[in-house]
Amino acid sequence: MTSADSFESTVINAGETIGATAGKVVASAKRTASTISDAKSEARRIVKQGKREARSAVKSAKKVATSAKKSIKRVAKKLKRR
Repeated sequence: MTSADSFESTVINAGETIGATAGKVVASAKRTASTISDAKSEARRIVKQGKREARSAVKSAKKVATSAKKSIKRVAKKLKRR
């Protein structure tokens, strides 16, 4: 696998992770909105769960973005050496 292929796969992976994160946040918000009409105590629990999921998803996306950034720099260094 060449460094260009590695670069492309890293960028694609980062994009997919960030997209999945956004999807989780939106799903959590929709779930929260629908449960608010049901019961307040249940809604609080769902809101907390949604916040927790969103926080962990954002943390995961940051890790992937950092990894992609490092990979890009690594590929750039290799190309400079040629």
